[in-house]
Amino acid sequence: MAENDPIKSLNALLTSPLFSRQNAEKVARVCYDTARLVYERQKQTGKSQLKTKEVSDSLTLAQSLHSNAFRFIAEGPLIELFGGCDQDAAVEYFAEKVMGNVKDKSGRTIVIDEDALKSIYKDPESGRHEKCEENYEEVRGKRLPWVRYTIDNSDAVYMEEEPLGRTGIRRKFFYTAIVTYKHKQEEHTSYYVVLVREEAKSGILRMVTAFPMFDRDGFLHAIAMSKRYVHENKENIGESTVTAPASKEM
Repeated sequence: MAENDPIKSLNALLTSPLFSRQNAEKVARVCYDTARLVYERQKQTGKSQLKTKEVSDSLTLAQSLHSNAFRFIAEGPLIELFGGCDQDAAVEYFAEKVMGNVKDKSGRTIVIDEDALKSIYKDPESGRHEKCEENYEEVRGKRLPWVRYTIDNSDAVYMEEEPLGRTGIRRKFFYTAIVTYKHKQEEHTSYYVVLVREEAKSGILRMVTAFPMFDRDGFLHAIAMSKRYVHENKENIGESTVTAPASKEM
């Protein structure tokens, strides 16, 4: 019977006259994102069955994605490299306008040093960020203006703890944005992520890489193991947030 099968029950409820079409679609979007996040966690952890809390964490993350997304329209200086951005132009732009320190909305200092230039290179076979001309990706290079803008303005920040050695952990932060822009008279929307890692001993935050994604499943894959991060001084910290002290200043 349907009442014993939650999948059938949910489907019956969403397609019943009890729901308006608009509300049914909203529920379906949150449910889909939750299911996709659970799938990604299952795949990345190698677990065939997650605990109920792990599933609930995915639901909390999905809710945060819908209620706390950071969006901006890229225009003017933010798309100045879209007319064509070869490797030399990208390297020059990075040195002049990206590299240096930038503060996020919580006042934390993010260090963008020369090593972060690797973010515009990616070996298509190994996936490593090795700096050589054949690995340069224009799709990354022309979005360099988005790096500082995203860190400076996004409060859609997610944190993941990754193992370090036998007992240690290292935190990494995903500064995210949903970006709309016009190119050749056509409107496009993509996801953008700037990855920042915290040094375990010093607490210094350094940019590691930045990359665009053009489908939601790819975006969910990237942040599936994370939780929403909110600085401890922010108000209205709820169950969907992760609190932590500010990092040490340089």
